[in-house]
Amino acid sequence: MTDGASGPVTLLRVAGADEVDVHLVLGPAASPPGEVLATGIAAVEGAVPAADGTTLPEGTPGPGLTIRTVDSYSPRPVLRVRTPAFSLLVEHDLLEHAGLFGLESASGAEGDHFPGVSRLPLVIGSARQAAMARFHATGFEAAAVTAIAAQPRGGMPRAGHRARHAEAAFTSPFGFLAVHRTSRLVLAAGWVADPDADPDRVSG
Repeated sequence: MTDGASGPVTLLRVAGADEVDVHLVLGPAASPPGEVLATGIAAVEGAVPAADGTTLPEGTPGPGLTIRTVDSYSPRPVLRVRTPAFSLLVEHDLLEHAGLFGLESASGAEGDHFPGVSRLPLVIGSARQAAMARFHATGFEAAAVTAIAAQPRGGMPRAGHRARHAEAAFTSPFGFLAVHRTSRLVLAAGWVADPDADPDRVSG
């Protein structure tokens, strides 16, 4: 967890394959997406301090986050996460922001913008970018559950331990970051505006 311009921000890292992790980022209700994502990026890059879940106080120290100590059969801490699957597909016309992407002069009608490439004058006529991201159960976790029926021979085991339980619920609009684990380079970022929507209809 860290602090941003809009208040506390909860971050959850989901370890992935090929050195790429997914970080889910949740800010206070109605926070501007840009501010929440900027805070998350600063945290994963190490530009701002972030508190580890083991050091946070009990209660609700951050958005969507609840921490408490409960009776348990094991002393090991438990983290429960509630988040929807989502699928984002976004397409941009880069020439609508030609100056931002350095395409302004190259897309002008006058002059030869790429001399030496062709005998005919060349100009950029279109520039588009498409991005897709998917996050679902088999994309970051695979689990097998085995049920065995047995006849009890004694009493139920006693919950003889006290364990720390943390729950992170990403049930309101949140952001996500795909981050290279070693370099901390943010490879992709997006915003899930309607977590309750059908995964194929979520917009970024």
